[in-house]
Amino acid sequence: MSDLLKEHVKNVLEANYAGVVETRRRIDDLEAQGHRIVTGGQMGQDGWDIIDWRTNEILAAGDGGLEEYEAAAGELDPDNKFIHHDRILEDEDLAYVSTPGLPDGLANAVEDWVLSDEADPEEIADFIGWPIEKVEEYQAEE
Repeated sequence: MSDLLKEHVKNVLEANYAGVVETRRRIDDLEAQGHRIVTGGQMGQDGWDIIDWRTNEILAAGDGGLEEYEAAAGELDPDNKFIHHDRILEDEDLAYVSTPGLPDGLANAVEDWVLSDEADPEEIADFIGWPIEKVEEYQAEE
């Protein structure tokens, strides 16, 4: 079972890394086409912000609700070149990694742990025999 778990952890990390690489490629392509990737949006009832994803610069913020947000977004992006980061992530395959011979429930729990903030990269590296730097890189969200 231990070898199967090690294989699954490696599969999870490799699938995560492939997804991150693909997202980065898509972002690079969009930016090369003149788009700007933004984050932010509505926060609570009336608060909002628009943030440049690459630089974390707050482009605009307010507490005047959706109408104010839409007005600011229209003023900042008259050519409709902003793309919200969440839209890029919507296209990602969010299916759990499956490893033959490992029950799905266990596989999913291991994947959730491997990709969580609580997972210790050093512990994972020791378990699967990878350098810690590689584990950290492959665990990255972006």
